[in-house]
Amino acid sequence: MPTGSEWNKNDDNNKREDMEINLTTTIQQMQNSSVRPTNSLTKQQESQITRTRCLFNTFDVLMTKASPDAQKAFAQKPEAAVMGNYPTLTDLRLTYGRNAAEQWMYAQIADMTVYTGARNLNKRQQEQLADGICAEYHWLKITEFLLFFHRFKMGRYGRFYGNVDPMVVTCALRQFVAERNEILAQCEQQEREKQRREYNRTHPAMTREEWLEVKTIIAMYNADYTI
Repeated sequence: MPTGSEWNKNDDNNKREDMEINLTTTIQQMQNSSVRPTNSLTKQQESQITRTRCLFNTFDVLMTKASPDAQKAFAQKPEAAVMGNYPTLTDLRLTYGRNAAEQWMYAQIADMTVYTGARNLNKRQQEQLADGICAEYHWLKITEFLLFFHRFKMGRYGRFYGNVDPMVVTCALRQFVAERNEILAQCEQQEREKQRREYNRTHPAMTREEWLEVKTIIAMYNADYTI
């Protein structure tokens, strides 16, 4: 007869399988309701679609390459996650259809739910959380979300002991955005310093003789102007 711990282990395995089944079913339902993007696009939007399809030529490729398994890679390179030329949630909608961003986000949330053992976060809450994040943070890149979910799973925003509700996730996301802005500011400062050094290298300072010559010309000009 199984021991108490074995019963609990079997119960956890069954719950994980149920979550995976629910994830597959929900994504299939979302795909059935997706529509193609409108043809009335600006040049900038067309450029974004082209760039996104260069990275992920189909939605299935996106779901495979930008799956939760990719979180670790960008956790090791947070600057690349923030500064890299990767699509935003808005770009996913433009490229793959109306519900593409929500489908992708739901997969990330479902993975987080399984990882943290959040038994209280049911399927409906996961779907609503995905919708809410896509509405409020559609301007963030998918790589930034990969970085966020990895940090969340690693306990960067606190420990939850299997009790994670949507508000916990959204509060953590606000904290992440502040961290992301700091990374962005640091990278921009480094770029400015790089440009300054390059300018100084290609535009050396004047010699003393050159400065004295300029000073004499300025003095002569001022004297003429005074007269």
